[in-house]
Order: sequence, then structure tokens, then C-alpha cells
Amino acid sequence: MKNIGTVLLEALKSLFKKPVTSEYPLKKREIHGSYAGMIAFEQNKCIGCQICVRNCPANAIKIPKLADKVFGCEFSMANCIFCSQCVLSCPKKALHTTDNFELAQIDKSKLIVKLEELSPESKSVIPEPAEPKSDNPASQ
Repeated sequence: MKNIGTVLLEALKSLFKKPVTSEYPLKKREIHGSYAGMIAFEQNKCIGCQICVRNCPANAIKIPKLADKVFGCEFSMANCIFCSQCVLSCPKKALHTTDNFELAQIDKSKLIVKLEELSPESKSVIPEPAEPKSDNPASQ
């Protein structure tokens, strides 16, 4: 009988409390400044030293040479563990973290972000993941 009284008391208390849950995705949560989300790449700063590639514990980054002193970047967000070791090890600060954490995809191939198609004049690129497609033909 004591358990029923405890449960009822707790239920009555909760009637007058504000909800603890957030209203995500309607209200975006404020992200802490040190949060390590998706990696962004500044192509004009990259010298192609490959230090970020060597220091990545998940082998999630590749830096291919596109032209003389022009390098691209390919991130595998499916492999990335968001440790930001690549950001810390980059001597020219060509990589930095963003607060983008909405990376969920059904198709793993959409989590490979290629930045090779950029021109050398581009300043900063924050890759955006592709929107997931609906498999339901009625919704299209």
C-alpha cells in the first residue's frame, strides 16, 4: 500500500512542474562554444601537409591534391568520431569545428562530404549533408 501512496504523491507533484523535455526540433538548442560538430574546411589555408590525415584516429579525412598548391578535402562523416583531433593538429588552421550536429542519414554514402569541386578562390566551406529522401512514393 505504501508504494501506491508514493506513486500518487509523485504524480500529483508532477502535475504542477514544468516539462523537462525540450521542444526540439521546433526550438533549436543553444550549443556550447567548445562543441565539436561537423568539420569545416578553408581551402585557401590548406598546404597539403596531411598532418590531419595522419592524426585522425578514425581515418575519416583525405586531402587530395587538385592542382599546384591547391588541395581538396573529403570527410567521411560516417567514420568521424568528432574528436576534432584534425582541427587541433592543422598547423595552418584550415579545419575548424561547427555546431552542425544534424547529420542523420539513411544512406551512408551521403555522409561522405567531398570538397574537391571547389575553386581555389573559395574562402570557407561548411558542408551541408544531403536531405534524406522519403521511400514512400505517396509523399512525393
